[in-house]
Amino acid sequence: MNIIGICGDNCSHCPRYLATRNGDARGLEKVKELWVRLGLRDPACTLQDMACYGCRPENGCAYPEVRACAYGKGIDNCGLCQVYPCELIQAVFERSAKLRTHAVRVCTPEEMDALHTAFLCKQQNLDQVYCNSEKLSESSH
Repeated sequence: MNIIGICGDNCSHCPRYLATRNGDARGLEKVKELWVRLGLRDPACTLQDMACYGCRPENGCAYPEVRACAYGKGIDNCGLCQVYPCELIQAVFERSAKLRTHAVRVCTPEEMDALHTAFLCKQQNLDQVYCNSEKLSESSH
């Protein structure tokens, strides 16, 4: 079963989340190197800064306004929202598309595969959640 984050990231395939969960400092170092290369982190960031414990209010987030919105509505991810897709999540999808364009230039094919599965399929992941939640809602009426 896939764990889909608030913004549509697939946490089940996220190297940060998996390395943190498994206590894999070497794995976090590899992720840090990739994030620095992608321009997502400063080289001076610590491994603790790289750690990811999921979509919790106390954790750092690339999309804090999206997270705040979802928490305010009491939902686990945007695909469960009645107004999906909104302007906030559309901006996330656009930012993800820009990351893909940049990543293709600086990542290996293996890294691109990992990024694709974990982060670059946000919209598809949330569309699936939304469709599944709509089906559940219809079947309960």
